[in-house]
Amino acid sequence: MNLRAHLFLHFVFLALVAHVFFQMQVEIVSAAGSEIEIESVSAESEFPEGIRFEIVVNSAKPVSEIAVNFRIGQQVSGVYEYLNFSTGPKVEGTLFWKTNTGAKYIPPGTIIEYSFMVSNDTGDTINSETNYLVYEDRRFQWDEIEAGTISVAYHGPVKSRAEDILDAMNQTLYLMEPVFGDVQGDPIRVTMYNNVAEMLGALPPSSSTIRSELITEGQAYPDIGTLLVLGGGRMSRGTASHEVTHILVHRAGDSVFSSVPSWLNEGLAEFGNVSPSFSYDVALDFAVHADRLMPITSMKNRPGNPEDVIIFYGAASSIVEFMIMKYGPDKMLSLLTEHKSGMNLDDAIEFVYGIDKLNLENDWRSYIGAPKYEPDISQKELPTPIPRPTVGLFSLTPQAGSISIASTENDDSIEISELDVSSTSETQNNEVTKSSGCNRYVGIKESSDYSMLFLLIPPLLIWSRRK
Repeated sequence: MNLRAHLFLHFVFLALVAHVFFQMQVEIVSAAGSEIEIESVSAESEFPEGIRFEIVVNSAKPVSEIAVNFRIGQQVSGVYEYLNFSTGPKVEGTLFWKTNTGAKYIPPGTIIEYSFMVSNDTGDTINSETNYLVYEDRRFQWDEIEAGTISVAYHGPVKSRAEDILDAMNQTLYLMEPVFGDVQGDPIRVTMYNNVAEMLGALPPSSSTIRSELITEGQAYPDIGTLLVLGGGRMSRGTASHEVTHILVHRAGDSVFSSVPSWLNEGLAEFGNVSPSFSYDVALDFAVHADRLMPITSMKNRPGNPEDVIIFYGAASSIVEFMIMKYGPDKMLSLLTEHKSGMNLDDAIEFVYGIDKLNLENDWRSYIGAPKYEPDISQKELPTPIPRPTVGLFSLTPQAGSISIASTENDDSIEISELDVSSTSETQNNEVTKSSGCNRYVGIKESSDYSMLFLLIPPLLIWSRRK
């Protein structure tokens, strides 16, 4: 062995000894500072049912409490839960956190940040290091590609589809910067499915009517920073672009007080779409000519009827395009900034554009050739007040205009000497109304002229929606 090789091996040996010594020193310091030793920790995805947290602890004194603190994606607040554990010098703690309900649903691909806290009877406490879990859909084996702040998880021989989706989303981030400002910030994670059956197994519980009539090609979870995309669809590129814009809207405009209304959110998402469909334009044109156009700026949420959903998207996309083209992207950025600061959107529209939302809507309607929207003022009028009946004085002897109380020796009844007949009638009517306690609901028509449009134009069945 030559001198150079000998010196190299000697250097490697010294480095290994130093590494082992350093590790031993760390363990000794940790053990000296605490009577509790965390042997192992883990978190395992069991999607869609939930997440299993486990920890193994050694403690000289009985363990009194084990808790896990975890944060879902990019949410500001976290979850703090206690584990069940066995007693003894070696303690094993477990917690299964269910995610199979609408309230606790976590989309696949989300990063879970977690750590444990352990205490014993002497008051000694130790915290584990922070660990991370990718909450994967365990039905498939996933590969991943990334560019910039976006990563796409895919499975099977479909890497080219994933690359196309990744490219579309990065184009959206670049093109929409004048509207949203620099809001790329935290990473955005995408899980791509290859067909509708796979996608349905990953979605949260939702309306059976919506799900049976509309295909969900994409779904965004802006506060988490996660997207689901149907990569096998004809419009997957446009879907990915649309959905990633929802995250940008959240970062640019959602405040701690309220989220950006659905009409503005969906309109911006479609405006940012680098590969839009003609379906929404056709639906909007139909609504204008069939007098089905809704007062878009007064709608905080999407309608429940699947047919109206497509019209809603077309109108939202059109009015946002009108606002940006007429007033410029800087005005839209100002509007989102004011809303994020806590200003009500109606007030923000007046502050930024100098007109109220009714005039804004009617300007847009004039632009697309639709009739002006005139709110029903009668719905805002207060009901005509009904005068209360005059109550007379109580008297022990009959007198005009008074209520006479009969002798308690006979009975306990109260005799009305004089009371307006109309008031008595009104009182009886009120009593009948209160006792009925029934509500009447009007059902939705099962068919309409617009249903034929779905048969003629298959793309109308496609619906990219945000939770």
